[in-house]
Amino acid sequence: MRLLPALFAAAVLALPATAQAPPMPPMPGQEGTDAFNLGVLGAEGLPIRKPDEAWKLPRGAVAIKVTKILDGGPALEAGLQADDVIVLVGGQAMTVKHMLAVYQLVAAMEAVSSTKKGESTLTVMREEKVVTLKLKLPSLGAHGANCPVGCGRCEKLVDESLKILAGLQEADGAFPIGIGGQNGRVAVTSLAGLSFLANGSTSKEGPWADNVARAAKWVAERCGKEEANPWGRERPTGGANWNQTNWSLAYGVLFLSEIYRLDPTPELEQRLTELMQTIEKNQEASGGWAHGPGGPNALNYVELQIVGNLELAALGALRKAGFKPSQEVIDKGVAYMISTSGGDGGIGYSANPGQKGMGDPGRTALGVWAFGNLGMQAHPFYAKMGSYFKRTMEDLPGGHVSPIMHYTSAAFACAHLGGTTWKDFMALFRLEILAARRPDGTFSARPTEETVAMHNNTDRTLGPAWTTASYSLIMQVPRGKLKILTGVK
Repeated sequence: MRLLPALFAAAVLALPATAQAPPMPPMPGQEGTDAFNLGVLGAEGLPIRKPDEAWKLPRGAVAIKVTKILDGGPALEAGLQADDVIVLVGGQAMTVKHMLAVYQLVAAMEAVSSTKKGESTLTVMREEKVVTLKLKLPSLGAHGANCPVGCGRCEKLVDESLKILAGLQEADGAFPIGIGGQNGRVAVTSLAGLSFLANGSTSKEGPWADNVARAAKWVAERCGKEEANPWGRERPTGGANWNQTNWSLAYGVLFLSEIYRLDPTPELEQRLTELMQTIEKNQEASGGWAHGPGGPNALNYVELQIVGNLELAALGALRKAGFKPSQEVIDKGVAYMISTSGGDGGIGYSANPGQKGMGDPGRTALGVWAFGNLGMQAHPFYAKMGSYFKRTMEDLPGGHVSPIMHYTSAAFACAHLGGTTWKDFMALFRLEILAARRPDGTFSARPTEETVAMHNNTDRTLGPAWTTASYSLIMQVPRGKLKILTGVK
């Protein structure tokens, strides 16, 4: 693995804190230590690479320092405390092989909760003393062979999370977020709506029909509309372009295209036509797309290919839904996408010097998804992207800004690539997904090298609707209910 050791090194408590990195301004929902959720245990923590020799653990053993105890979980009931260091689970040390230490703990917790009794012990170091705690986990049954699809335990987990999402939905149909303003709310509401659709509901039928209908109505009304302050906080001065509408256009169209496939009303046809034309109009002269139209942003650049890939994926979804997006716009967008690559199939940040060739598996997965939606599987660059994604998939957690966004793109890329790619994805990230699940049914963010350095985790500050909608959607992609976005015939 290439990036995971670096990520591990940045997160472990055994290393100095990144005090040299300038702290970000306070953001809503960003409090305490950025840490890993510890799955069904009901706590958060960070790994310690080199446990104290006085603890006399086996060679290669790791430990986890608890940073937070969550309400209503087994950790609280067992008496686990913040600053405890977990060294043994059921009397056994945790030894890192091919995963981070936290996932060793999550794997152990999953095994315990698969038994009828759900009982084990945690041995912790507390103020230089050894303390053994009796642990009682909920008995959730064993995972199925094709987890998460066809796995009774995971399907129940998804159903519970959808209930949580339904409870988060506001009366007007939108979902709350911590940062990002209206454009961010469109993205989160669209992902939540897709998660309900992936479960089999439509805007007219199924247990989540009302949630889907209200989400679709709100997204159709708000999608692509600029607002005065998309960040929900004081803007720096300087006259930079802060338009963020291209994000909402892409996410909104991806969601509404699936709605239109199921219920092609004249009103939605007209609205999607308007949104398609706006996406086309917002394309830069280069063929790429920016956060939104209007020139260089606060960091003095224009295009970024993560947005360009999203716009192409959205245009592809429209094409599959029966619309006719401009072929000229698509050709220019694809040409710009390819120009960002260094030739190995990896999608760069942009075609600008210093950003071209910066291949990233998350951006590349989104490129695969865009080509799949556009019906361009025969294009030679599709095979190049697929090859790059497969050989770098394990590096998804190191993606810029939002690992969860990259995981979502990867899930859809796997659906289009077929073969063993989904199994490979789940082999790498099944425990990551399960680790993110909290006892209250929501999913949490995870730290990365970038979030530790910047003291800011976008996935965390976007809030539980973002994380829960994304992970619930990822786990349901193989169901094939989203026929446009997964390429299912």
